[in-house]
Amino acid sequence: MRAVNLLPPDSGQAKSLKNEDPAVVVGSAVGLIVLIALTLGFYLAHSNASSEQKKLTAARVELAKLSLIKRPTPKAPKTPTRPIIAIPAVTSEQTPLMQAVSGALSYRIAWDRILREFALVVPDDVTITTMQLEAPPTVAPAPGSVVAPTGLQLQGLAYSHDSVARLLSRLMLIPDLSEVTLGSSTAQATGGVQFQISANVKGAPPAPNPATLTQPSTDTTTTDSSS
Repeated sequence: MRAVNLLPPDSGQAKSLKNEDPAVVVGSAVGLIVLIALTLGFYLAHSNASSEQKKLTAARVELAKLSLIKRPTPKAPKTPTRPIIAIPAVTSEQTPLMQAVSGALSYRIAWDRILREFALVVPDDVTITTMQLEAPPTVAPAPGSVVAPTGLQLQGLAYSHDSVARLLSRLMLIPDLSEVTLGSSTAQATGGVQFQISANVKGAPPAPNPATLTQPSTDTTTTDSSS
């Protein structure tokens, strides 16, 4: 009789990693390593979060304790009522000198400021040919008299009458000028407009006119009484 093998055909072969597909083995190993790394990273992040949460809780508790402590309100330092250096008294000899200096400063005019303000407001399409500045009079004019502005006299050329009007409106914005008046504005045959402008320069208020002092007449009546 012929011998017959009743065992399964693969039962006799020993299983080993050498017989497995290399791609399957490498993929399984990489997947296991990634899983272990993710688990370790989650554990470390959770541990750090727990530690930081404990520190935050401790800081809040410490802040709550400090807020309950009452601190004294600092007192403002007392200011001395007496000056450290005594103010020197004005002697009778210094009084006339101080009055003279005060009077001179009261009539002082800041020409540099007026010129600077004037340079800022002149339009680009206006050319100034002549400019004359004069200090205001120190004596007030007589009541009812009409005095033309003489503190500032301008002559120049402009492209059009609109340019002259623009210059007038800007000169009125200068605080040191008053009564800005247009003297003339004439169109030239060669083109352009020639103009004249005058204004008053604000200074100290002029001194009033000396008033005529009249002595009142006194009548003396002598009455003789006889008893």
